[in-house]
Amino acid sequence: MINSREKTRLSPILAGVLIITILFSSIAYGREPQKTFENLGERIEYLELMIRYIKAKYKYDVTDEQLMEGAYKGLFEALDQHSKYFTPENYDNFNLDTSGTFGGIGISVGMRNGNVTVIAPLKGTPGDRAGIKAGDIIKIVDDIDISEYNLEKVLKLMRGEPGTDVRLGILRKGNTQIKYFDIVRDIIKINPVEYEVIDDNIGYIKIIQFNKNTNEYIRKALDDLLDKNVKSFIVDLRNNPGGALSEVVKVADYFVPKGLPIVHIQYRKDKRDTRKSKLEDMDKPLVVLVDGGSASASEIFAGAIQDAKSGIVIGTQTYGKGTIQNVLSLSNGGGLKITIGEYLTPKERKIDGVGLTPDLVIENIAHENRDDIKTFVPMIEDVKPQKKDKGLNVYGAQQRLGYIGYDVEVTGILDDKTYDAIKEFQKFQGLSPYGVLDYTTRDKLYERAIEVYNEGIKDLQLEKAIQKVSSF
Repeated sequence: MINSREKTRLSPILAGVLIITILFSSIAYGREPQKTFENLGERIEYLELMIRYIKAKYKYDVTDEQLMEGAYKGLFEALDQHSKYFTPENYDNFNLDTSGTFGGIGISVGMRNGNVTVIAPLKGTPGDRAGIKAGDIIKIVDDIDISEYNLEKVLKLMRGEPGTDVRLGILRKGNTQIKYFDIVRDIIKINPVEYEVIDDNIGYIKIIQFNKNTNEYIRKALDDLLDKNVKSFIVDLRNNPGGALSEVVKVADYFVPKGLPIVHIQYRKDKRDTRKSKLEDMDKPLVVLVDGGSASASEIFAGAIQDAKSGIVIGTQTYGKGTIQNVLSLSNGGGLKITIGEYLTPKERKIDGVGLTPDLVIENIAHENRDDIKTFVPMIEDVKPQKKDKGLNVYGAQQRLGYIGYDVEVTGILDDKTYDAIKEFQKFQGLSPYGVLDYTTRDKLYERAIEVYNEGIKDLQLEKAIQKVSSF
């Protein structure tokens, strides 16, 4: 035991050690007795103590708002990757992306050579009517020189309440003087649907996102395509990140037979909601294209088509985002997005973290795989292989079939998958589809592989989709 006199003698020594520690260390340590919290109220009180400590000791200026924004974000970091807190500015951008409607002038812009450049005006919008053209460089917005502004800041300046004015200073190719345009903002609706008739009678529909305008524009696309007497459909969902549940259910309604499930939503405590098709489907051949960028609502659509067997899915494994989020506006102008349930396909297949496997897995040729053709074996054996035969001709044929987008394994044996692929290739080439690797088929395989190689990166997924809907 140390008596009081010894304590007095030791105090200067301890004080010296403490001073030396502070002088020669960039960190000063203090230890608080470990505390056990009994409830959430005690934890909130403890958070308040930490905020007070930061404000009292932190070297740099920090506001209450900054600290609380950090605390809000920290709450959501403990949750899944899709739950998030939005600052007021981020929340405005999020709402714009999901709603597909905003006040603006209707021009698509991007950064080119350090300049905010018009990609294209949207047809029929104020920007289009004012005469804004693709390639125009925006220099001034409402008397503000935006030369040093990033794209997000320029977009914010151009957007605003419908009926308000905005003035753009444009530098156009061939001119050295800035030309000014006074434009009245209007409600701009983002159209996420592109469509056309391909191969004379196939309705091709590209859905970029499932925003709140998707069903409206899909309905217009379908009406127009049906008026043109298309015989089948290809719905392209590649690189579609998803969007609103309500919109994908409405779109799937056109393709899933009436009364069948489109999606199950599993909430907490075993509560489940099932959305079913309410319309008679169009009963036309359908192919859905997907890839690793197809997520959420795109996976709901593809899963519904697969399980209902109302079409086939072609492409590569999808992203695997199978949860549903609820969005709440906050009084501070921000918002939050929190996961409240999980999607399941009609046959109760899990999507989240797994994704969907297409009925036909086909990868488009990447740049790094383009030269694979140079390693293919020659098909020079004087034989015409049939089912179950094996040899170099079969091996070379399988290499080329895989290269141009057919689902085969390179084994050298003419198995059932190779037999079916040869028949399909023969039919597509206008040959007799009997599955025998004859000389004409071999020559056509040579030609097709070289054609794909010479044309560079080929959309084999779309090509396969065209073959499939044409063969129904």
